[in-house]
Parts: sequence; C-alpha cells; structure tokens
Amino acid sequence: MRLIKYLIAAIAISGSAASNAAIITVQGSNVLNNGVTMSVTEARSAWEALLFSHTLDTIIGATGTGANGITTTAGNVYKNIGNGSNISISNSSALGSGPAIGGSRNGASRISFDVFFTSPVNAVAFDVYDNDGGGMQLILTDANTGLETLFDFNSTKGSGHREFFGVVFEPTTFVSSLRVGGTDPGGSTIWDNFSFGIGQQAVDSCTLNPSQPQCTNVGVSEPVSLALFGFGLAGLALRRRIKK
Repeated sequence: MRLIKYLIAAIAISGSAASNAAIITVQGSNVLNNGVTMSVTEARSAWEALLFSHTLDTIIGATGTGANGITTTAGNVYKNIGNGSNISISNSSALGSGPAIGGSRNGASRISFDVFFTSPVNAVAFDVYDNDGGGMQLILTDANTGLETLFDFNSTKGSGHREFFGVVFEPTTFVSSLRVGGTDPGGSTIWDNFSFGIGQQAVDSCTLNPSQPQCTNVGVSEPVSLALFGFGLAGLALRRRIKK
C-alpha cells in the first residue's frame, strides 16, 4: 500500500492536448516529488500492482536491425524513425539481462525509435541505462482515434544510472504504437525490459460497460458481462424472496 500511495506523486511530466490519452500514473525509480527514492525493483513492482496483466518483452531472441525493424519473440517491432539516430541489438550487460536496445544519437537532437505493438496496450514500461540526466520523451498513438499525445520527463543527472519508467493510461486509452526518445548528452543510451499490458481499471470499466470501443482490446465479451449481470439480478431476487 505504501508504494501505491507514492504513485500519485511521481516524476513531473507535461502532456500536449492532442488527444485524450491521459496518464493515470507515471512511475519512475528516480527521486519523486515527495522526496522518496525508489529502487528499480520497487518502481517496477508498484507499476505492476496497477495492472490486470502484462508481458515482459525482452530482446533475448530478437532479430533484425533498427533500419528494417527489430522484431522480438513477443512480436513487437522496434524501428528507427529516420532522424539520423540509430538503434541496434546490444550485447551490453549494463542492465544485467543480456541483449538490449542500444541507441546512438549520431548528431541528432535525440535518440528516437518507434515501438509497434501486436495488439493495443493500456500500459507500458521500460528500463533505461546511462541517459546522463537527459530528457525522456514518449509519443503515444491512440489505437482508436489515431491521435498522438506527447509526454516529456527527465532522467537522473549523472552517468551510469539505471532507471525504470512506467506509465498506465486511463481506462479508455489504448496505444497501438509508441515513440521513445532520449536526449542523452553523452550520445548513447540503453533500453531493456520493455513491458506492456492492461491496467486493472480498464478491465473493471469494460466489465461494467463492454460496449465501449476499447473493450475489444481488453477481451471482456458482452455475453459474459450480461451473464454476470443476470446472476446479480437473480441474487437480488433471491434475497428479496428470503426477506419475504
């Protein structure tokens, strides 16, 4: 409970008004607004506590290049955006989990790459190493409207830091793709342990109202929900009969 309490006071962000892709929570392992510092493990655990389900999309077994797209075993694709920066499969053990996504700025304003999900997601997270206090940027593409939302936040100052960043969107927001950007002053950054999933609030919302457009992504079918509703009515009728 203590960890979840701190989620509301997470790292500062700013978002554009381009769409309704509001964030419920931003969780980071750097110093929070209330002065509490979380470890990477604590921050990830707090993020996972808000989810109904999630998948860890490691780079182990991934194939391809940043130019043509790096495809992971989960089916997601990581690809350069063409701004001059480059990503590749890195065997650096800096994050302690084998292969990772290594990025180089190559003179670009930021290391940027796109992540295309096999199916829309309601929450995303990743570990990042050695961003040297640079900015971190997420551009989200809404799966239902196609509109984009921009969020900016900062990593911890200094080199050699390992951090965790995780976001959970409001129940009606599902993302089909994500653009990640880092402005590492040193020119290189490593990302790993990308995770994606569905927040518990999204599932709860679709259980109550499965006709919402995003509920096909959640997998809550209307017949099942109607059956649950029917059981509820039957329970009420039985209760009234007993009272009589």
